[in-house]
Amino acid sequence: MRRLLLLIIGLNLVSLLIVNMTMAGNGEGNPTLCLSLDEVIKRAIDTNEGFKIKGQEVNKNEGIYREARSNMLPHITAQSTWAYNIDSPAAMNLSDYYELSGVSASQVIWSFGKVMYAVSSAKRLVEATRFNREAGRQEIIFTAKLSYYSTLLAKNALSITEKSYANALENKKLLGQRSYGGRSPKYEIIRMDAEVAARVPTVNEARTQFDVAAETLKKLIDANPVSKIELIGDFSQNYPDLDYEMIAAKMYENEPSLKALDKTVESAEAKVKSSIASFFPTLSAFSALDYFGGSKEHAFLRSKELDRYAFAGLKLDIPIWEGGLKEAQLSQARADKEISILKKKQVEKGLLLELKKAYLEYQQYKDNLKANIEAVRLAEEAFKQTQEMFASGQVTLTDLNDAELLLTNQRLNKEMTLFNINITLARIERLIAGQYDEQNIDKKS
Repeated sequence: MRRLLLLIIGLNLVSLLIVNMTMAGNGEGNPTLCLSLDEVIKRAIDTNEGFKIKGQEVNKNEGIYREARSNMLPHITAQSTWAYNIDSPAAMNLSDYYELSGVSASQVIWSFGKVMYAVSSAKRLVEATRFNREAGRQEIIFTAKLSYYSTLLAKNALSITEKSYANALENKKLLGQRSYGGRSPKYEIIRMDAEVAARVPTVNEARTQFDVAAETLKKLIDANPVSKIELIGDFSQNYPDLDYEMIAAKMYENEPSLKALDKTVESAEAKVKSSIASFFPTLSAFSALDYFGGSKEHAFLRSKELDRYAFAGLKLDIPIWEGGLKEAQLSQARADKEISILKKKQVEKGLLLELKKAYLEYQQYKDNLKANIEAVRLAEEAFKQTQEMFASGQVTLTDLNDAELLLTNQRLNKEMTLFNINITLARIERLIAGQYDEQNIDKKS
């Protein structure tokens, strides 16, 4: 008997261990991600391949800048040559073995700005790619906000449709209570069942929309596909008043795409100057220290058998004719400059129009929100009163269903307005590259 009891206890312990391991495995495989807006933005930036590519473009242009800058610095070269003369005419009286070793240096002294402007052009190009990287970062932030708010809208819409379904069940219960008194005909019962059934597809569709939005959000932040999403926070009910002149000024001051185009124009201007300077002479200094010698011996030449040569001087390179090469380069540089200026004007007009539209839409949605809040309050009050009146037989079933549908629609309208106002504000923050508050606009870190 004792052995049987020990065996049962042992089996129970093993079963409990297996169950715990299974539950732990399921917990690890299906974690719940509690995500705030800031967390979504951080994860989206950290996992975005496009943003990493822009970072590598900055590194690439920094390498181009260092390459251009190297032309301003001294160039020092060491060389060593050892040769064996296999066969030569006796009359030439050449040694069988030769060696040449030495160090040479050169330094550009004056090039009429050709090198200096080339370096300046490359430096401005680095700054332009850094601003382009920041523009990419702002775009990722906007995309993260859009995905977060879309998921939040889908979540709230699902909650509203579930409440609508619960209200329909409550209305059915009220109808049942009236039926006990013999006041409800059969067609009202059928109509109520149809109202309840009609809300099931709406709830299912809202749940699907939430699942789709959550999957999109998980892909954006590179989360585990089997994880569950739980959003922290909700739409705010209060939003600041915007000053259009202020946000327009901040756009010109902070918008990274415009700043990148400014640097691109500056780079193109420097490149034109460098191309013009290439038509003028280049003055350089040079020096060298060489050891040279020959020998009939098979062994490696000894230092005493090598002659030393040292020299220094100035070199002047004067371009006379290169088949139109420099003229073609100058033409390309000038075209690039004009293209950069035109692109800047084009983008500037487009961004200003986008800011104006976002500002006007923001103002409209703020006004709509006030009306939506009042409409929801009145619809809630009307629905409660209609339920009470229906229970006492003062209104029809149609009146009750209409009151419930009105409440549901007004709640959905309010959520849509909140979504639109947050997305519009996110567009404005992307254009000014920062967050807006009523006192100041601070650039986000």
